[in-house]
Formats: sequence, C-alpha cells, structure tokens
Amino acid sequence: MTSIAAFVKRFPLITFFGLAYGFSWGSYAILSSSFLFPWGPWFAALIVASATLGKTGLKDLLRRCLYWRVGLRWYIVALTVPTAISLTAVALNLLMDANMSTTTQIGPWYSFFFLFPLALFDAPLLEETGWRGYALPQFPAERSLLSNTLILAVLIAGWHVPITLSDRTLAAPYLITAIASAVVTNWVYYNTDGSALLAMVYHTAANTMGGGGLNVFQLFSGSDYIRAWWWLAAVNWMAALIVVLVSGPKFCDRRGSCKP
Repeated sequence: MTSIAAFVKRFPLITFFGLAYGFSWGSYAILSSSFLFPWGPWFAALIVASATLGKTGLKDLLRRCLYWRVGLRWYIVALTVPTAISLTAVALNLLMDANMSTTTQIGPWYSFFFLFPLALFDAPLLEETGWRGYALPQFPAERSLLSNTLILAVLIAGWHVPITLSDRTLAAPYLITAIASAVVTNWVYYNTDGSALLAMVYHTAANTMGGGGLNVFQLFSGSDYIRAWWWLAAVNWMAALIVVLVSGPKFCDRRGSCKP
C-alpha cells in the first residue's frame, strides 16, 4: 500500500474535502468560470469511496443517492419548505417598500416543474452526491447530529467562497443563507434515513426558486435586490432555528428516529 493510499484510508474525510475544494477552486481559478465548480464534491466522493472501500463503497454511495422510499410527506416537505422560504423573503421585501421590476417576468407558477430538472443537473445532483451521499455518513457517530450538521454547513459555505466573491455585494447574505439552508437540508436527510436523494430534492427546489431557475429575486433590482438576499438569509435562519427548537439536539422528527 502506497503512502497516499494509506493516507486516504486513514483520513477519508480530510481527503474528500481536500479534493472537493481543490478541484472546484482550481477549476474556477483556471477557467474563470463556475462551469466545472459543482463537479468537485462529485469527483471527490467517487475517488474516496472507491479508494477506501472499492465497489462496496461505490454501491453504498449509489444507494444513498437513489434511496427514495421515505414517505410522501417528506417529498412534500423537501419541495415546499424551500419554496415557502423564497416566497416569504420576496413578500417581506415588498412589505419593506421594495419596488418590483416592470420589465422582468418570471413565468407562470407551473414553470417551476419544468425548470426543476434543469436546476437538478445544474448543481444539486453533483454537490449532494458528495456532501450527503458520501461525506456526512463519515462524520463521527459519537458527535450529535446537530454538531455534525453545523460543521458540514460551515464547510459547504466555505466551498462556495470563490463564487460568492464574483459579486461581493451578495457574498455575506449568500454564505449566511448557505449555512442555514444546510441545517434544514440535513434535517430532511436525517429524517429520511440518510437519503441523499431527498437532500437533492430540497437543494434543487431552493435553486429553482432563487438560483438559475425561476430566480424570483430578479423581480428586484439595485438595493432592493440585495435586500431580498438578506431577507432570504434571515428567513432561512428562522427556518433553521425552528427545526432545531422543534427537533432538539437529536435533530429528529417527533414521529420517528433519525439515522445518520
């Protein structure tokens, strides 16, 4: 066994995050584009899973990413919660006298379902394969689920830093949102027996509303647009706090047990 292989087997999480950060940040620096950025966690997951457990590791990774028998209510939660968060941020911005654009149209409500598959393949499928498909199950079981969640949330936010710096006016609310959103996403993940697929659904719904899909925040411009992102950060944190207060440090829904 080579020294590199021994290091990977001994420190799989360190290797994973090193590869995820290294590939994403490196590709962004070389290409000056985010085109390959989401591939970092995906490549890192495949490399480390295969290097540590071979075919068994890859099968386990695939199982988490395809695990769909979680109950209809969790699909509803994963779709509606991020949608409600974005719409609440828009409503609060309007209540603070923000002006809506008279030229920008976001399309009819049902366009959400047409844009959802595009948003899925744009980033969540690749990112969540790494974050929840591989990394999160490797976190120490002796730590609380909430502690592991907060650590992963900070690491995910840190991974986004190069992209956020492309628009420094949105960097702070974007990163704050990323941390809070990761908390709620993990709550969904833990309550669906470790389904990375449901994490993908949640992430995709959030991106469809506020990212490259419907992007409801494009209804605003200038300072109103920036304030909408701050409202998004605030509402995400309210959702995260509610989840923590209701579920407790075990991070579980009252109706059942959680599995990391």
